Amino acid sequence: MEESIWWSALADLGFVSQMEDQFEVHRRLGRRAGRVGRVDRDSCVVHLPAPERAALGGLAVATGDWVALDGEGADLRVGAVAPRRSSFVRRAAGVGDRPQVVAANIDWVAVTIGVDNPRGHRALHRYLTVTRDGGAEPLVVISKADLVTRETLEAVMAAASPGSAAVVAVSARTGEGLDELRSLGLGRAQTMALVGPSGAGKSTLVNTLMGVDLLATGSVRNDKKGRHTTTHRELLVVPSGGVIIDTPGMRELGIWMDREAVAHAFPDLEALAGHCRFRDCAHDLEPGCAVRAAADSGSLAPERLLAWRQLDLEAASLDARRGDLAARQREKLRWKRLSIEQRRQLDESRRRG
Repeated sequence: MEESIWWSALADLGFVSQMEDQFEVHRRLGRRAGRVGRVDRDSCVVHLPAPERAALGGLAVATGDWVALDGEGADLRVGAVAPRRSSFVRRAAGVGDRPQVVAANIDWVAVTIGVDNPRGHRALHRYLTVTRDGGAEPLVVISKADLVTRETLEAVMAAASPGSAAVVAVSARTGEGLDELRSLGLGRAQTMALVGPSGAGKSTLVNTLMGVDLLATGSVRNDKKGRHTTTHRELLVVPSGGVIIDTPGMRELGIWMDREAVAHAFPDLEALAGHCRFRDCAHDLEPGCAVRAAADSGSLAPERLLAWRQLDLEAASLDARRGDLAARQREKLRWKRLSIEQRRQLDESRRRG
């Protein structure tokens, strides 16, 4: 394939001209650029632009990463991972504290919540905070718009409006809102990640945008928690333009950020906090609390204040655990160095004796 045609084909995968300099050194080494479409245990599917399987060789990659590849055919392997310009990162589920990159190099994160699922609405601020912390633009997608009346839908959209983020109501059945969604986040070389709770209708939405049933879909359970249909993160090239990264439904979204990052995500509350009487105000029962006064007056939505408090507490707890871990690691290193020094002194003493 001629180089100009090859670069053009990569643009359909989200490759932008600014990235050419990053890959120049790899191109000189005979490596090819590709984008990770799916990650398995010890290999990944990578688009070159046609999808091929490549060995990971011990490198950690995420869906959406740009990589430099060595070899051909069955010997294809990832040789290097390009720096990420944005990502959606959560605290991995399970025991221990570690980050999990859900999607990398994304322009938009479409936080998808079903109009019939109040659980997703309660977690909205959490999704938006994680999105902004990762450097992508948030977009709120209210799915299944055809299930309710226009009046109810407008009320849901108003309640979901988080200020600077756009809100789009869509229906995969009627086609409502799909053109608006495409125009916002699915231009050429743009990547949109779909995230949200199980049962939000992400797979149905992806199938509609792709124009073919690629992903299995399922109904929402009676408890409104939703069923997992997508089981892995996958990058898909939309025929009409743009790239979608579909993600499994999240029963919970643990944050991986510090308190300062949470504060940056709530600039309005931080500004209010600056007017509190006490510098260390907890915004609870203290007199002269500007934040609580705003909530009491109705100028600050109570759910936004609750989300801020919850995320700040969670980040503080994570900071403390990471601080304890760092302290333990420093102590372990100190004892290791002491042990090495003691052995050195013992060996020196034996040589002298």
